[in-house]
Amino acid sequence: MPFRRRALTTRATLLAIVICVLVLTLAYPLRLYLQQQAKISELTRTNAQRQTRVDDLREEVARYNDPEWVKDEARRRLHYVLPGEKTYLMQTSPQPTPEPAAGADGGGGGQSWYNQLWSQLAEPATPTPAAQR
Repeated sequence: MPFRRRALTTRATLLAIVICVLVLTLAYPLRLYLQQQAKISELTRTNAQRQTRVDDLREEVARYNDPEWVKDEARRRLHYVLPGEKTYLMQTSPQPTPEPAAGADGGGGGQSWYNQLWSQLAEPATPTPAAQR
């Protein structure tokens, strides 16, 4: 009986080795297949989003062929008025802007940097004692 048991163990070992080789042989192509399927589904989703955007843009371009839509847009965006219509303008009072703190702008006495620069340029240059010699 020892010979029979040894043959069974040898066969089991060979079967285990064959199964391991098959698993290792198929693991890499299976991984590539799954990666490609994920990439295909991502590209399909991206394509659907872009197709929706293209459809929206085509609808917007088609609206430009409608004269009523063009007239409404001109009235809304450019404030066009048809002949015979009255327009009313309501003026709003400007909102006072708060003055910045004196130390916030570097101690320039509340003037902006360009006003300070202009005032320095506008002042007459006083000659120095070295320049008078």
